[in-house]
Amino acid sequence: MMNAGHITFILNPIAGRGKAQHIRAKLERELQQSNLDYSFLVTTAPGEATALARTASLTSSIVVAIGGDGTVNEVASGLVGTNAALAVLSEGSGNDFARIVNAPKNPSQLLFLLHNYKTVKYDSGFVRLSHFDGSVSERSFFNSIGLGFDAAVAKKVSSIRWMRGIPLYLTALLHTLAGYQPHLFSVTSNGKEWRKNYFLLCVGNGRWEGGGFMLTPNALPDDGIFEVCGVTGDNILKVLPVLPSVMTGKHIGKKDIEIFNTASLIVESEIPYPIHGDGEIFGWKVNKTEVTLVSKSLNVVVTHK
Repeated sequence: MMNAGHITFILNPIAGRGKAQHIRAKLERELQQSNLDYSFLVTTAPGEATALARTASLTSSIVVAIGGDGTVNEVASGLVGTNAALAVLSEGSGNDFARIVNAPKNPSQLLFLLHNYKTVKYDSGFVRLSHFDGSVSERSFFNSIGLGFDAAVAKKVSSIRWMRGIPLYLTALLHTLAGYQPHLFSVTSNGKEWRKNYFLLCVGNGRWEGGGFMLTPNALPDDGIFEVCGVTGDNILKVLPVLPSVMTGKHIGKKDIEIFNTASLIVESEIPYPIHGDGEIFGWKVNKTEVTLVSKSLNVVVTHK
């Protein structure tokens, strides 16, 4: 059993359609009754958690992200390359990263974990985006990025306020299908270049995205490689039969499905495309995406066995 040292908790009160805020009182009450040395912070604006986590990493051995995949992304982005470790209390809509680490689902489980844990090193992804307006942005991701259709679904998810989990993502998926047009992508990876119509491209550091879809079922966050899933073609009707198998990772080998492994790739298109990272929109009109794996760059708290 490791000595936790100082722990910083960062809570996003709007995560999970407000669910994270609902457990705040219970968590703080249990923390006050514990023997942990801790600080408790609540975010007030998007992006704030990254700066809070970066500052916390200077004095904390563990920083706990309380929220969904977007909150995890922000907190982890502040911890990349530091000695502090990320822990997660899953209170979001998708919770895909939480599935990877088998994260606690309530405050009692979280406090038990913090008294009996170990840390592992995970890879992260670094992405550089060239936008249609000429601007350039850089972001980190820890579970997946999606180019094309799944990014459009992620945008729809953010507008649906009354659902969570798989039902939310299925509803958003069906709403997005109508009228969606595939993109002609130029892809460079593993020393090869090709152009093809893609319904979507998903770069997986973890196996789940979109609240539990297994687009990259063989992806592992610590093996130094991304698994990439491409759904090809120019007709949405051809893709529909494949969608059910994506939920269980049984789509590999089916027609119009491409799978390959890589540590870096570049995707370009003359017509701008949307991109999400860990379920959050990274860009809505992107012309070029450069993805690089950063090996063993994030310390993560997992259950001690």
